[in-house]
Amino acid sequence: MKRIPLTFPILVALAASSCSTYYNYMTTDIRKDLSAVRTVYAQADSAYLAGNTDNSPFFFRTDTLWTTGLVGEPFAKNFYDETRELNAFASANLGSASGNTMIAADESLEGNPLLAPEESVIKRFRWFYTTYTYKAVYRQITDLPVPVSEYLDEKEQDIFFRNAASPAGWNGVEMYYLLDDMNSRFAKWYVHCTFKASYDIIYSLASPDMCGRMENFAEENLEKILSSDEDVTPESLCSMLDRHFKTDTFTGLYTENENAADSLYSEKENAINDFEVTLISEIRLPGRLTRANAPAYNDGNPQWKIDGYRLLCGSLTLEASSRTANIWAFAVTFLLLAGILYLLRRRF
Repeated sequence: MKRIPLTFPILVALAASSCSTYYNYMTTDIRKDLSAVRTVYAQADSAYLAGNTDNSPFFFRTDTLWTTGLVGEPFAKNFYDETRELNAFASANLGSASGNTMIAADESLEGNPLLAPEESVIKRFRWFYTTYTYKAVYRQITDLPVPVSEYLDEKEQDIFFRNAASPAGWNGVEMYYLLDDMNSRFAKWYVHCTFKASYDIIYSLASPDMCGRMENFAEENLEKILSSDEDVTPESLCSMLDRHFKTDTFTGLYTENENAADSLYSEKENAINDFEVTLISEIRLPGRLTRANAPAYNDGNPQWKIDGYRLLCGSLTLEASSRTANIWAFAVTFLLLAGILYLLRRRF
């Protein structure tokens, strides 16, 4: 009989969802003229509440477009991995929901896909009804040293990173083992990413002879390295290589190129910043909601959670449609039909 371990192995830097720095809840109220009011709620610390806005709880810059303030009655919002008490807001009146209005709060968030979704709202006249269709596409995170697909297939990614249904008939214990296995492979993927980034950097600096030795080392030791659950930096990789070949050549190479190697590695690490933001987006359309691909609803309004994990296995598309009745069209139609019937009766 398998024994369930007491601890569930989680990667410190990436596999723990608590690495998110920003938890924001965004509502978008779309009006009939396709203008919109966008409000973002966040949990602010005591300094921000006292008027010090340096430590902003928002993942975007609240410039002149946005009006900021404190929530009259703070409320709890469940972000699935944890619940936050939201006490601050930033609100903007938008001429169109499709405009890109968010600028990164700091340099580490530049290029974050949550800042610039491809949004559109289409209004269609249908005589008796007017339909409104909202669509947003949050692009996939692709700039990764190793594709996730090398460790998790498409179905597994959908279960592990998104909200795919568990296999029919499975109980909690069976799901635990399934997720534990996926988590182990996810951890290996992450370590492989750090190894690949460091390997490519040192390989580009090494002599042909050193490159050949690195290739042999990787072939013989990669699986052992992936099982260590430890980040591989350019410096630690050179130490491994020297221990393996009983030399100090690689450490010397790193020392000579330390600034350049560390700078390149920092650029590779920027991908981790895509996991700093957790966003719940809620859309409110005119009229009655007719369709949405949302996994959850709040007072009848569709809402989606978007974060770096959900964008690892593909772009995330949000879709919702609604319709409003054109009362005047019913009235005009009734009058036209009544007039036609009246003329027919007089004629015959």
